[in-house]
Amino acid sequence: MATHQPVPAEFKGLVDLSADLLGTFVLYATDDYFAEKENLLKPGPAEWRESAYTDKGKWMDGWESQRKREPGHDFAIIRLGAPGRVRGALVDTTHFKGNAPQQIMLEGIEAPHTATPAQLLADERWVPIIEQSAVKPDFQNVFTLAQPSQRVTHVRLRIYPDGGVARLRIYGDVLAEDRTFWRPGSVDLGAVENGGTIAAKSDEFFGPPSNMLLPGRGVNMGDGWETKRRRTPGSDWAVVKLARRGVLERIELDTHFFKGNAPQATLIEAVDATGMDADALQTLLGSASSSGWRVLVDKTALVQHRRHQLEPIHAMPVTHVRVHIFPHGGVNRLRLFGYALDTEAESTALKRLNALDEKEARAVFQACCGSSAWVDGMIARRQFSSARALFAAADEVWWSLGAKDFLEAFAAHPRIGQTKKAAPQSEKSAEWSKGEQRSVAQADAATLERLAKLNDEYYEKFGFTFIVFATGKSAPEMLELLEQRVRRGKTDEVETAAAEQAKITRVRLEKWLREQMAGR
Repeated sequence: MATHQPVPAEFKGLVDLSADLLGTFVLYATDDYFAEKENLLKPGPAEWRESAYTDKGKWMDGWESQRKREPGHDFAIIRLGAPGRVRGALVDTTHFKGNAPQQIMLEGIEAPHTATPAQLLADERWVPIIEQSAVKPDFQNVFTLAQPSQRVTHVRLRIYPDGGVARLRIYGDVLAEDRTFWRPGSVDLGAVENGGTIAAKSDEFFGPPSNMLLPGRGVNMGDGWETKRRRTPGSDWAVVKLARRGVLERIELDTHFFKGNAPQATLIEAVDATGMDADALQTLLGSASSSGWRVLVDKTALVQHRRHQLEPIHAMPVTHVRVHIFPHGGVNRLRLFGYALDTEAESTALKRLNALDEKEARAVFQACCGSSAWVDGMIARRQFSSARALFAAADEVWWSLGAKDFLEAFAAHPRIGQTKKAAPQSEKSAEWSKGEQRSVAQADAATLERLAKLNDEYYEKFGFTFIVFATGKSAPEMLELLEQRVRRGKTDEVETAAAEQAKITRVRLEKWLREQMAGR
């Protein structure tokens, strides 16, 4: 957007994982008496209002805690809009002159996006990203990491001992969840939240091409990619590095808000850079020459203020896409819909699954779902050509079964709150169940007693164990669901339980696949 804060030179080409437009949210702060914690994520530079005061004190455009009167320090917890590896941060104390912190520390954690402040505060898995370091007042403090962090979904900014920070920016590489690319249907392989980035461009005088990859449709003309007016023949262009190597099926190019300055036409090219030497790739991406590129969309006329639907002329594996605009102008958003091809690790894991003897394969599938008919169906569908094909088969086989098969699957689950495994359950399945119900072990006695009583009532009414996708749910949340569902009719409840089992099966397949990808 036109009001974006300039990116420090050290972080050019990286993604602001903390961008408000991506859905970043300040979940918690120990104190924000003088200025609200939400100000940390404002998109523009910090503002100064000379004579502005509130009933609490001087108005400040940032997060500011009150002066501490006891030992300790303040901190804020931020849920990143785009999880990923952190490569650096900007801790901006602009306008905080006599009230900036002396030092900061940044920590990270990988947790569900639904994690509450209480859960995050109790979690002991936080790891340092930036060790405790001095910061200057009224200054854009830039911190670069020698090595990128592990994948994180949340960060915690500690300030010592108190004070104000105007803006916080977290720069790095987006790492979307694998399941984003394993689901059926098309995915936007160019979207920044999936890991798409700009690899090269000819011009970005009025607006960077990275704006094209942002969520939504944009709010004004300043929220897109816009080049200066060319006075020479040719075109302007930008290269998108896809989140994953894939096959594109549909392209949207949106000139929304560009009315007197939309391009007259576009030409879209693509390349599969798999195995290409790094220097050769950089030469290819930085050149305007068509050599080495294949045409994906022939030169096509564009009009002002319109979302254009474009179809690739043929299917091909793609890692990079180059969009030409003739002769110059602006594009608000670009969407590159298609499906991802398996990574080397995914292909290796699938080969292992396909190569298992029938007994070993049955053990894998039985740990995921206790229905023998479902296991038979999955055995019959081997060999799986891709991760997407594996998960599509899991859903198709499951929903082709009947109530008897559903009940057999339900029987292979322990009751919520039960520590011993269900009788038909495999050891691997029991291990996964224990992990899925991890939060129940922390429940208070009253909650556990209520769960046990309602589990009995549920089983007596329906004749099968209460099935719920427990991953990420607290014991009180599962109790609330149980209280609602025990009042339902049997037909509706069998369908609901079947849908929950489908989720459980899919997640367990994902766990197995990730274990194989990690070489375990």
